This record gives sequence, structure tokens and C-alpha cells, in this order.
Amino acid sequence: MKRIVFFLLLSGAGCIKAPDIVIVDRHSLLEEQAAARMPAAEGQNAQAGVSPGPAPLTSGELARSGWQPDAAHDAIAALYSGWEDEAQVIDQLLVRHCVGERSDGTLVSTPDACSGATDLADVGRRLEKANRSRRQIWLFAQQQRPQATDMDTREAWRQQRRVALVCGGWWQKADQTWEAKACP
Repeated sequence: MKRIVFFLLLSGAGCIKAPDIVIVDRHSLLEEQAAARMPAAEGQNAQAGVSPGPAPLTSGELARSGWQPDAAHDAIAALYSGWEDEAQVIDQLLVRHCVGERSDGTLVSTPDACSGATDLADVGRRLEKANRSRRQIWLFAQQQRPQATDMDTREAWRQQRRVALVCGGWWQKADQTWEAKACP
């Protein structure tokens, strides 16, 4: 009887075995994502480092030049900070007809006329920022000329903007149709 019990114990012990060990010869998905290269972002960063721009001046250099800041200059400088880069992108979108100068002086997305692919969320963010800046400029202009109405200010802006609009930029006419600005 002892032999049978011993035999059963040994045969039962044979069913217990160590688990299989799997060795993966590659990174986990998280490791691959963390180590991923982003060539588009790297190219933008490299290009940003060599983009031309004005040389920054220290307050001492400005003082030696005789320039005296006042509240109006500070307000305009705050409105236009970073405007140049955004303006270049907006101009490209205007030429591709992805964005248009609306008859009320604001910018609007025109995806149906757009040539090429665009990121609508990025375009929307840029338009929101540009239109907010325009409204601030209009408010500042109205504070300088209190007798002018909102429509007068916007119309003056629109006339000046039409002159400065990039060649081929998308523009809404008075009859609400769109046209590209003729190139000289």
C-alpha cells in the first residue's frame, strides 16, 4: 500500500511544472513610443533656430538710443509680439485659399476652397488668435479716435489690409463672393 501511495504522489508531482519563460527580443510599445524620433518636429525646431528676425535690444541700448517708451508703444508692442511668425503662416493659408479675409475685417476658414491638406484644428487656433488680436487693435484705434464708430474702424482696417494683403490672398468682396487678390 505504501508503494501505491508513493507511486500516486510521484505521478501527481509530474503534473506540476515550471511555467514557460518567454523572452521578447524587442521593446515594449511604450518604450518604442518613448524612443521614437519625430522628424517633422525636429525639422521645425532646427529651422526655428536659423529663422531671421530682429536683433533683440537691451533696455540699456534702447535708453542710449534716446527712445522713450510710453503706454501707447507698450500696448502696440504687446499686441504685435509674435505677430510676424503667425502673419507668415496666415499669409500662406490666404494664398492657398484655406483662410479668407471676410468683409467684416475678420479671418475665416474656407476649407471648401483650400488647395492642399490642412490641420483644421491648427487653422482654427491660428484664426482665433489673429481675430482676437485684430479686435484688440480695433479697440485701441477706437480709443485713439473716440468719434469713430466700430464700423468706421473696421472699414479703415479693411482698406489698409487690402493694400497689405499678400498677392493671391483670398478676399471676400462686397457682394459676399470670394476672389484672389490680383498680383501687380
